[in-house]
Amino acid sequence: MNRRSRLRKRDVLAIMSAVLAVLAGLYFGARWLENESASPEPRGDYQLRHEDTLLTVNGHTYQQRSNLTTILFMGVDQEDVSDSVPAYLKYLSGGQADFLRLVVIDPQEKTVAQIEIDRDTMTPITMLNTLGEKLGYRTAQICLSHSYGDGKEQSCGFTVEAVSNLLYNLPIKYYVAMNLDGISTLNDAVGGVTVTLADDFSHIDPAMTKGTTLTLAGNQAEIFVRSRMTVGTGTNEARMARQRQYVSQMMELLHQKIQESSDYIGTLFDSLAPHLCTNMSRAQLMNQAWAARNYTRLSPLSISGTHQEGDYGYIQFLPDDASLEQVILDVFYQKMK
Repeated sequence: MNRRSRLRKRDVLAIMSAVLAVLAGLYFGARWLENESASPEPRGDYQLRHEDTLLTVNGHTYQQRSNLTTILFMGVDQEDVSDSVPAYLKYLSGGQADFLRLVVIDPQEKTVAQIEIDRDTMTPITMLNTLGEKLGYRTAQICLSHSYGDGKEQSCGFTVEAVSNLLYNLPIKYYVAMNLDGISTLNDAVGGVTVTLADDFSHIDPAMTKGTTLTLAGNQAEIFVRSRMTVGTGTNEARMARQRQYVSQMMELLHQKIQESSDYIGTLFDSLAPHLCTNMSRAQLMNQAWAARNYTRLSPLSISGTHQEGDYGYIQFLPDDASLEQVILDVFYQKMK
């Protein structure tokens, strides 16, 4: 055998060895993940995870509310997913769900409750491999649940699953996800939301200086609800406070618009449709909004917990189990007399 042939054979063997090492690593890594987290361990008191509609907590009996409508609203930190994304990357094309709020409509009590969910909340999320196949579950920031999948229905389904798991496996029927491109459209459709700036945004927009009260227009709405790292303390907690302020004012404007016209929600849906991913039809959204127009809108509930830095420098939010249980009881159950 000549020298060139020996070198060629050695090169081939080296390449084959490298490929086998990579494949072995992927296989055993996947097997480890499957074995470690094939089925996520639900959180909290086992009683709150029981399928019965009656619970006994701290000596009190609670009855699960019936006929609730649950809608998970997501703000996705991504522009429209392009069809040009390579197939091998589409398993990780979803973008992060930076805004999460669960709306619960109770037609019997005629109330609309809201649960705020911190994007950094640690909870089991679905993992996919490069072929788009499920590997199992991994505890990570809940916002990352949307990053796996196609950026559309699949990603939304993973986020619904993650939020349901966080809430002791309570079912969530509907979802409405909106990407970045829809923020300014939504803001301008309600006539612009008026806010007082507690932070300085002038390095992004000269008109947005600290202490200024202004009606946000166009891109200013996205700047206000999305900016984080270069604004104020740079924390998601501070951004959530701004989002709370914004959503509160926007809901008031939406309420006024809906009261003025039963067709408004349909018109709004049509303008936002290019930026939405939802499993609700236009008619369903219109009917839910119109039916709940005179319901009492309860103050948003938040889950207490602790923010800490994770192993890789990312912020994690560890929800307090007692606070989480109380939020669930307040929204999904009623105390028996």
